[in-house]
Amino acid sequence: MAKAVRRITANTKALISELVEILYPFLPLSSRSKTAVTFISIFKESKVEKYLGNSSYKKAQLQNGFESLFRYHKKLPFTIIRKLVPAAIDYRKFKRDPLKQEELNSLIELLMKLEIDMREELGSIVLDENVPEIQVPPEELVKRLENHPLVPEISSEPLQQFKNGHFNESVRKATERFEVEVQLKSDSTDIGKQLMARTFALPTPPVALNTLSTENEKGIQEGYKFMTMGMILAIRNIFSHGDEEQRSPEETYEMLLFMNWLFRILKNE
Repeated sequence: MAKAVRRITANTKALISELVEILYPFLPLSSRSKTAVTFISIFKESKVEKYLGNSSYKKAQLQNGFESLFRYHKKLPFTIIRKLVPAAIDYRKFKRDPLKQEELNSLIELLMKLEIDMREELGSIVLDENVPEIQVPPEELVKRLENHPLVPEISSEPLQQFKNGHFNESVRKATERFEVEVQLKSDSTDIGKQLMARTFALPTPPVALNTLSTENEKGIQEGYKFMTMGMILAIRNIFSHGDEEQRSPEETYEMLLFMNWLFRILKNE
């Protein structure tokens, strides 16, 4: 086991807790994307991801991680922070919530209290606090969606988000509403892939899309089950993470129409 290089006193723990509060919105803890930069990926690069522990709470994991980092390493805290800050600048820009100078200043001051002097290095960073412009979807796509017979679950907030240029968010909202609709129809508390697998499973599905009296009707039922399971894995789960690459208006348009079709089949419209 590594030898401690610092004592973690009650005061140090309190300071690390303050550090966690500052760093919490910098990055996601983890991501399904293999290319996303997260707290876990940064700790993993330095082979200290075990320090984060396995708590189900992000702040608890960060507290564990930074306490161990400060306890056992003299220079590694510098390395971790050097990786965190530029990654946070990119992530927050992507989230349309740019990292603020006030946040960076608070980080510098807190690190000084922990005897980590990065005033010169972090103080030289120039932050752009302007919110990036939103890409507006082509007017033709907006009109086509508006003129399409959309179900209420799509024609409301998801459509408005699409029109406002929040493409990933519009798809995420549509998939969440579909999941809720399936829960209501099946009277189930299951979620995700398991919900779809159980709700539409032959031979006696909680939600039957037809009479199931012919092979074709059974094929439709089973095919729909696999499509909705795939939707959860390939769309719902992916778009639940804020670091997913922003989709184009054209691709978003296609996914919204696909979700609209899934709703229509579910409602027998």
